[in-house]
Amino acid sequence: MVKCIVQVIGPSGSGKTSGIVKAVRKLKAMGYRVAVLKHTHHQIDVAHKDSWRYMEEGLADYSIVVMGSGERVAMFMRDTSLAEVLRSIEDKIDILLIEGFKHLGIGYKIELSNRTDPEELSEIIIKTCLLTNSGAQ
Repeated sequence: MVKCIVQVIGPSGSGKTSGIVKAVRKLKAMGYRVAVLKHTHHQIDVAHKDSWRYMEEGLADYSIVVMGSGERVAMFMRDTSLAEVLRSIEDKIDILLIEGFKHLGIGYKIELSNRTDPEELSEIIIKTCLLTNSGAQ
């Protein structure tokens, strides 16, 4: 069950990713199960590679790529809502950290207006989660 949701928004180069990475590392060391949701405008699959072709040329509904014997898995899904994705992982995580999705409106929002020290941001994220004992907002 998701106990804490923290959303970090701000301009490119403001330290969002670095701060979240540090927070994830520390939260994992504390025993929490953490997921990160990232919004991007960039292509996430490689054009003309197999997984891209299955979705774009073959019109598959899903394309699943497994590295090795399952160390990492990427699943590309067609026409899937963010709510559906979150429902599929909600019982597998304790904390959800979100980078971007400015208008999503869930969890606690940390808005950066300029460059922020990643260590400071990670501490703010962790304190927010530790003070959120009553569940996600």
